Amino acid sequence: MPSVTPVGMSMIKAGKAPQQFAVYGIGSCVILSIYDAVRKIGGLAHIMLPDSTGMDLSTVNPNKFADTAVPALINAVIEEGAVRTGCVAKIFGGSEMFPPTEDFSNTIGRDNTEAVKKSLRKHGIPLICEDTGGNHGRSIEFDLSSGMVKLFVIGEEMREM
Repeated sequence: MPSVTPVGMSMIKAGKAPQQFAVYGIGSCVILSIYDAVRKIGGLAHIMLPDSTGMDLSTVNPNKFADTAVPALINAVIEEGAVRTGCVAKIFGGSEMFPPTEDFSNTIGRDNTEAVKKSLRKHGIPLICEDTGGNHGRSIEFDLSSGMVKLFVIGEEMREM
């Protein structure tokens, strides 16, 4: 059984089956998986913030922002041998873990989720699955042999997505 490689904040990892990637303790960050099922190639991006506008990307990790991490992950899986037209996306996270108010209409988690979706549309990658929002933490494991993501939420049964 292959080992599971953790993907930390502002990191991107791409690879081929039988590799597995995982992110533990997801809150307001959005975890993006991109997968090419025919070639069994995929990757994860651990996105912290929605937009890099105004940032000096020579001094700040561009993988922390949705607008720069999404194309970077697409390029990383293509470099591994994936074909763009065969890729699909899944996203997880975007929670509001410590809400300042009961108004969940404008939060960093929601902003991250919307920014990732916008960038996926811009780059033509279909979003086929998501588990985002709310106020609970998540963890995921992504198996490149099957393309399945195991989703763990405290107090709930593990789900395969």
